[in-house]
Amino acid sequence: MPKLSISKLSRFLLSATFCAALSATASAAVPMEVLYVAERGQDTISLLTYNVNPETAIAQQVGSIFVGANNIDPLSVGNQHYLYIWDGTDVWLYRTNAKGAPAAQPAQHLIFDFGLPVYSFVVDPHGKFAYAAILYTDAHGNSDAAITLFTIDPSTGALTDTKKVVATYSNFYTYLTSFSFGLQGSPLFARYFDNGPYTCIPGYDYYRVSQSTGALGPLTNLAEVSADCGGTAGITVNDQLIGAESACCGTGSGYIQITQISTSQQIFCQASNLTFCGDDAGDLAFDPASQNIVFPDTDADTTYIGHIDFAGSQLVQSPSTLPGTPNIYFSPDSRVLFALYAKNIEINAFQSTTGEILAATSLPVQGVPPVTLNGTPQDLAIVTLNQ
Repeated sequence: MPKLSISKLSRFLLSATFCAALSATASAAVPMEVLYVAERGQDTISLLTYNVNPETAIAQQVGSIFVGANNIDPLSVGNQHYLYIWDGTDVWLYRTNAKGAPAAQPAQHLIFDFGLPVYSFVVDPHGKFAYAAILYTDAHGNSDAAITLFTIDPSTGALTDTKKVVATYSNFYTYLTSFSFGLQGSPLFARYFDNGPYTCIPGYDYYRVSQSTGALGPLTNLAEVSADCGGTAGITVNDQLIGAESACCGTGSGYIQITQISTSQQIFCQASNLTFCGDDAGDLAFDPASQNIVFPDTDADTTYIGHIDFAGSQLVQSPSTLPGTPNIYFSPDSRVLFALYAKNIEINAFQSTTGEILAATSLPVQGVPPVTLNGTPQDLAIVTLNQ
């Protein structure tokens, strides 16, 4: 049977500090969720800003600017008032007002000087460091990567290119596909895929991030899931959890496995437990509260939500579902679930303690459909502002 393999070393790296941060957010005033959406015309791109009520899911537009990027991946930092927009050649810093709307003109514009397009640009959630990654294939057929460090002025958000390459990578069969942070700022996750002979293995490695210098430690394996190359396999991680799914041969043949990193406790779910657990899945996603897993069921063309119950060693199916298999985004406080479709964004007031959708609205997406960069739509960013 396909299985999830977890590095024992990883359990000592990821500390459980999220609960304290979540409590602090919960005790504050009702937050305002800020949603950034790129709308594409034939020759222009507008970046729209919305304030979203997390209780009613109603979005109110509070800003609109034109931006010069060809591909947009808006990045925001905590509840600080700045926003980064980048593409393969440039990055722009925009200051934002109290409602999260960016100024009409960027406060900073940097041109990447790496000789190759930037594949991924990520900012740590504390707003101290940013990393630009280039991926390429060398003359020997190896899949290579190089990651360069940028520092951030905490008062202004201004970026400084240190010119330091803090990590390199090279492998013939296994290639890196994306980079991401959780809520803690360490580790920096590196997603990979191993396509060696008769091999179809997605997984995650990580770099330990120095909180004082931004330096990256050695690349260390976190988890991977092997599968029949004729079936499906998927994996997702955050600071607290690892989620894996695999199905060898269509409807009913698969499983979901969820592992709590700090304790190694696991939940194993098959079709005999919940029907969707046995199906093929799109991209799995955890809510930031680490209480639910979102399962886009490609067999049923429905997205299910499984509430994670470690006390009962089970997944509990939420009564709420979403039509189709959209790309899923959460606000950092888990109070709003955003589902991105080709022509609209479904905004859902979300209750992480049960996995239920409490209210929903729909926001049309104008212009051409959202662009996909490196396999992921790059036209949304969500930030929680505790006013």
